Amino acid sequence: MRYVDYGVLKSNSLENKRKKRKKIVLFTAALLATSIIGVFGYAFYWPLSNLFGQLLRNPGTVLSFFRNSSAELKSTDGKTNFLLLGIDKRSNVPYTYSGPAGKQEHNGFLADTIIVASFDLETKKTVLISIPRDTWVSIPSWNSFPASEGKINSAYSLGDVYGFPGGGLSLAKKVVSTNLGIPLHYAVRVDFEGFVKAVNTLGGIDIAVENTFDDYQYPTPGKETVTCSGGNYNCRFERIHFDKGTRHMDGDTALKYVRSRSGTNSEGSDFARARRQQKVIQAFLKKSVSAKTLLDPFKVNSLFKDLEETIETDFDFAAIPAVVKLAKDAQIENIETMVTDIESGLMIAGDPGAHGGAYTIVPKNGWAQVRLKVKEFIAKASPKKEK
Repeated sequence: MRYVDYGVLKSNSLENKRKKRKKIVLFTAALLATSIIGVFGYAFYWPLSNLFGQLLRNPGTVLSFFRNSSAELKSTDGKTNFLLLGIDKRSNVPYTYSGPAGKQEHNGFLADTIIVASFDLETKKTVLISIPRDTWVSIPSWNSFPASEGKINSAYSLGDVYGFPGGGLSLAKKVVSTNLGIPLHYAVRVDFEGFVKAVNTLGGIDIAVENTFDDYQYPTPGKETVTCSGGNYNCRFERIHFDKGTRHMDGDTALKYVRSRSGTNSEGSDFARARRQQKVIQAFLKKSVSAKTLLDPFKVNSLFKDLEETIETDFDFAAIPAVVKLAKDAQIENIETMVTDIESGLMIAGDPGAHGGAYTIVPKNGWAQVRLKVKEFIAKASPKKEK
């Protein structure tokens, strides 16, 4: 007769259940870990792939990024100065094209927005100085390109098309620095498409619109060269409208807000346009460096990709953490602003006959006075603390 110990069977049954539960827990944990890795892998794929690309191309620079994430930014007298350019480029026009014999040529794009941002490393005060794109300046010679004169917004285009060392960004940086009389340590260029995508990635920005205004001559994208009936150019434009008050704007709306040049209700001047651009920059900085944005890996990744496609900078890779820290520390709510336009008393309308019939503005009493006032403004806006 076979003896069966039911107590042993019961013990084995409990042990099997425990093993089964353990397997389920392990499987669930593995599934969860895989999901997390997948989510974060997707979120950071492009940043990491770019990081590895940088590592392969320039390992020393990338390693310095990790060894010294608090690398100091370039500065002069305790201030780090940036040139911010927004260029007039449409998405259907490429930066480069294949020229004769397959040689790569550059399309030229005018600067639609020109702003100098000065950050005081001690007081954390920030100054924005807007330069109207119609400002008439001297442009230096290089290689076979002769010294010339032209609107300041043409510097970026000339530098790219005619091969200035470092390209259009370097030439624009040199021209602005020379005329304002202040050193520019870094430069950033963004096009319309990148601006729109970046603002949308942030979920839009909130802007305090000072005046209700209409602009009946806002250029309609894609219709810049359309032939209109009646011998006019009305079919090339659209009407845009903004109401006074705090408005939440997506990328397309914000772009129209900063580009409008023919607004009613005192919004058609260079000064008003520059003020709108400065407002948008402040709102963008405030939103982009907020904790909510920086802690959202998907948003950081999207912003990274959006800007990577449409931005140009001369930052050293190792300086990026310091640039981010500078933006976070800056007193964005108390930014001091200046516009070097006719309303500032520094500039006057130029003689069209001397400038090819174009509308221009030139210094009222020479560039020396402009440089002096700019330096005084920066110093007054950011007084040093008492030792």
